[in-house]
Amino acid sequence: KQWYQRRVRGRSDVLILLVLYIVQDVCLVLALIILFLVFFNTYVFKAGFVSILIRKFIATIVVTIIYLALCLGLHVWAMKLRWGKDENYYIWDEGKDGFLILYVCQRAGSVLYYFFYKRTTLRLGDPNYYKDSVLLRQH
Repeated sequence: KQWYQRRVRGRSDVLILLVLYIVQDVCLVLALIILFLVFFNTYVFKAGFVSILIRKFIATIVVTIIYLALCLGLHVWAMKLRWGKDENYYIWDEGKDGFLILYVCQRAGSVLYYFFYKRTTLRLGDPNYYKDSVLLRQH
């Protein structure tokens, strides 16, 4: 009976991890959608100067998409390694160099993602993006 209880707990741990991965990936997609919704609400966008917004915030868009791809890749690979394995299975034991590289890239990408996303949200709080301004007339 103890083996069965451990096996069920191991499966539930993997399912909980799967749900957390799905929630994280959905939140990243929602963050990208919210970013574009904020872009759409600016006066700069409504005036038709989309190229200004894209030029100023292209780094954030690219970093967010790359970070989403890294997260999806890491989550799929981690679930592939863990799914159907014993609860004592340790994914780092098998010498998966590619997984380690992806893990490090995803963690480094998270720093860039949070930096650029936070910077963009602070920059989009500037009132000049929501009214006609001298800066807009220069372009």
